[in-house]
Amino acid sequence: MRFTMDSRLQFLFSYTVLYELAWKGGNKMGVEGFGALISYNEALKILKENTPSFSRTEEVELKDGLMRVTAEDVHSPIDVPHFARAAMDGYAVKSSDTFGATYQNPVRLKSIGSIKPGDLPDVKILSGTCVRISTGGAMPTGADSVIMLEDTELFGDEVLCHKPIAPQTNVVTIGSDFKRDDVIVKARTLLMPPQLGALAAVGISKVEVISRPKVAVLSTGAEIIEKNEKLVIGKVFNINGETLSAALRSFGCEPQNFGIVPDEEASLESALKKALDTSDMVLISGGSSLGEGDIVPHLFGKLGKLLFHGIAVKPGKPTAAALIGDKLVIGLPGYPTSALSNFYILIVPVLERIFGVSFKLRSQRAKLARKVTSTIGRYEFLPVKLDGEFAHPLIRGSSAISSLSLADGFVEIPENVEVLPQGTDVNVRLF
Repeated sequence: MRFTMDSRLQFLFSYTVLYELAWKGGNKMGVEGFGALISYNEALKILKENTPSFSRTEEVELKDGLMRVTAEDVHSPIDVPHFARAAMDGYAVKSSDTFGATYQNPVRLKSIGSIKPGDLPDVKILSGTCVRISTGGAMPTGADSVIMLEDTELFGDEVLCHKPIAPQTNVVTIGSDFKRDDVIVKARTLLMPPQLGALAAVGISKVEVISRPKVAVLSTGAEIIEKNEKLVIGKVFNINGETLSAALRSFGCEPQNFGIVPDEEASLESALKKALDTSDMVLISGGSSLGEGDIVPHLFGKLGKLLFHGIAVKPGKPTAAALIGDKLVIGLPGYPTSALSNFYILIVPVLERIFGVSFKLRSQRAKLARKVTSTIGRYEFLPVKLDGEFAHPLIRGSSAISSLSLADGFVEIPENVEVLPQGTDVNVRLF
């Protein structure tokens, strides 16, 4: 068949239109190299459904427990408090001695000493006596209440009580906070300072936690070099190995940085197999878009089950995922901003499923500093810089390294939103 110049131009124009629709529109058409683009929510659902169970546990010192996840319920070995103590500054008394007391006709008690926090009481309260006590001080034998200082007057060693008080008034009783065997921290709880403090309060020094999942990080690309190599034209330093490893550490994982792997099938297959042998999950950056050297999706299909290739999101459209054996392998875009954004929107939910917790990424309300447009049918994650009450969009492209250091977080723009006017109230998910 012979093509005229006009027919060739018409064919080229038609192909270009179809390519642009598939690449930019986030629809279901797909082009060679991509399967049908799936939505962000579909991708999330597939990843969660294919996240393998994880049950390894270990015991750690409480001082090493921050951001770890409990493997079992933690029970209190003691009552808290384990002694009755004063809730106010005042006088420890027998409540029955104060009955009938008024300002006109006060009850007179003899003060026989004082008790401060940490003191071991060495006095016994008999009828007609009392003892000065500070907040937190241990209640002496015989006393069942504390009358506040402002309801008393002191004359020498004689205390005038101006009002009656009931038993247990201003007293923190034994076990009122925790009772022995109460659950202090439930299983699958992310240990933060409040939880660690509660464990310390009952004398627990070690806690059983979910082991850190081992996650391999492979960086592909003929253009990337390590930091100790000479930088020449055409080469860039390996950013993703560092950012992804750091991000994994911050979410309780043990990263295994395999360094740079050549964009060549045999090398990548060998490195991937080694990573699968020593890790629980694998992240590969680069090699998943439509270039000739992008062999990750092909390798995924060869070694296991390709779950998807291509998500209708920006940034991060080339993302791919596979189940190889019983391990999840995810191919992230090579551009650093895209790779890190996709870590937060896709990998963190997977880690939440592994650990059985919600990491509850911090967020902050802000107003958009300027108008932002998006593409219908594509879920967008817009990096922003916060300045007071305003969020400034950082629209510099997926390859812009400055977005990594300047961005404080990102704003989610759903598939059905085309324009966010200046001043729109947005929720910024912080890095």
